[in-house]
Amino acid sequence: MPNPDSAQANVMEPRVIELVATQDALDSVVDLVRATPMVAVDTEFVRETTYYAKLCLIQIATDKLVACVDCLAPLDLAPLYAEIFRDGCTWILHSARQDLEVIWQRTERMPPQLIDTQIAAALTGLTPQIGLEGLLLKTLQVELGESHARTDWSRRPLPAAALKYALDDVRFLLPAWRHLQEQLGALGRLPWLEEDSRRLLGERPVADDVTIWSRLRGARTLTLAQQSAALALVRWRESTAQRLDRPRRWILADEALLGIAQALPASLDELHATLTVAARFAAKHGAEILAAIAESGSEQLRSIVREHSLQQAPDKQRLKELQEIVRRRAGELKLEPEILATRRDLAALAVGSPPGHLRQGWRATELAGLLGSPAPSIQSEKSR
Repeated sequence: MPNPDSAQANVMEPRVIELVATQDALDSVVDLVRATPMVAVDTEFVRETTYYAKLCLIQIATDKLVACVDCLAPLDLAPLYAEIFRDGCTWILHSARQDLEVIWQRTERMPPQLIDTQIAAALTGLTPQIGLEGLLLKTLQVELGESHARTDWSRRPLPAAALKYALDDVRFLLPAWRHLQEQLGALGRLPWLEEDSRRLLGERPVADDVTIWSRLRGARTLTLAQQSAALALVRWRESTAQRLDRPRRWILADEALLGIAQALPASLDELHATLTVAARFAAKHGAEILAAIAESGSEQLRSIVREHSLQQAPDKQRLKELQEIVRRRAGELKLEPEILATRRDLAALAVGSPPGHLRQGWRATELAGLLGSPAPSIQSEKSR
């Protein structure tokens, strides 16, 4: 975990480049980022009408620089990527998942190391889903101005107020992180953040077909054959949405997908009878949907369903007991209970399939003996 000298870090004001839209300006940014051990990163994108996010801005901040890089300008971003993806460079982000997904779609790369200030804040006892505005107010007593979250970031020229909003998303992240780092150090929880950061980096930033299928509300009540059909339809929908670059819900809403999976239609007439969308949908995609349903009978798909099948419902009383145990322990640690274990975590534990972070790591240590499992050893990455 980086340990910068915050006194030195605040000696000089950083250079501000509102919008980097030429290669010369980008070269200046790269020079200022070069060899820095830590860089604050944010993105602005649009994807209301597309499957793939359209990356519009990458905001960068170091102790020397605050800048918005125009990703819609004719720039070669490779030199910038070479610096920020360099080994030893730690990214500081707030609520990182969407940014990681968008950058992954563009580069197929993940940061060498990262710190999510939302996670770090939660480990100090702040609200788990605290927004950047709330974090800056709590840590730095900085108030951000009017939100421009609904801005069309693909618009050019961008309004000055929107550019300021985008710059503010990164200009305060390093000071906020240093404040959180000091708190976590005093609490002895920096190893917790290291562990959670490694876990975030180890997760695929783009959900795969099985993950999307497992999150379908109502799928738990379906039979094996129907769940297999739902998985086949998710695969078809993802492939179609990617090919057409349209949001998956535009191709087929979850409710309609589950309705088809439940009905298991074998003909276009039967398919049309299950749909609540226009008849032309059945005419356009009907053959593909029927083919997907036919494929769902394969042993390969059914074995995936069996392996990843949604967990059986936990005993309600046992789940309540586990939640109360976690609530009490979280209170002792001055954490929100969901940081220690979510309801999903405890439901899995109640049916005998606890997630890895309850079997080992800092959570397992803090809950040792309370949930009916022995305490594993825990070490930070630095102590190994």
